[in-house]
Amino acid sequence: MRRGVVIVAACLLLLAAAGCGSSSSSSSGGTTTEESGGGGGGQKTIAGVQANDHGTKAVEDKGKTEVELDDFYFKPTVLEGKPGQKVTLELKNEGNTEHSFTIDSQGIDQDVQPGDEAEVDVTIPKSGVVSFYCKFHKSSGMAGALAVTGQSGGTGGMTDTGTTTGGGGNGY
Repeated sequence: MRRGVVIVAACLLLLAAAGCGSSSSSSSGGTTTEESGGGGGGQKTIAGVQANDHGTKAVEDKGKTEVELDDFYFKPTVLEGKPGQKVTLELKNEGNTEHSFTIDSQGIDQDVQPGDEAEVDVTIPKSGVVSFYCKFHKSSGMAGALAVTGQSGGTGGMTDTGTTTGGGGNGY
């Protein structure tokens, strides 16, 4: 009997410990966000849109720059280049659902099926940032930006709204 009580108590302790995830909530600038892990760095706001942050990368001077489309983020999230630079992006949908790469101001709306690839030619803005997004998952934070290298303190015009380390979640 005593052994059974000890085993039950040990199981309850394990369950309690497993239930304590490491997701956290933080507040910045009056905005509170809760985020999940999965390799990302939290969320950022770009042009008023929440974006799941998966890093910043300088675009290639010559050749193509790879952009991963996944469920539900772009990696890298911010692409930096020289003002007015023309860039070919190699889009790779590594997710399980259809995604798009859409930039309204440049007339780009490229759909990419799961496992497929596509290429688009974009232009880094002369100043500021140009946002891109997935038309199917923008509300889930699938957005990013083209930015001028070194502008806006190296943040690509994006502002932090909180970060987390680890935790479960929606695969962002």
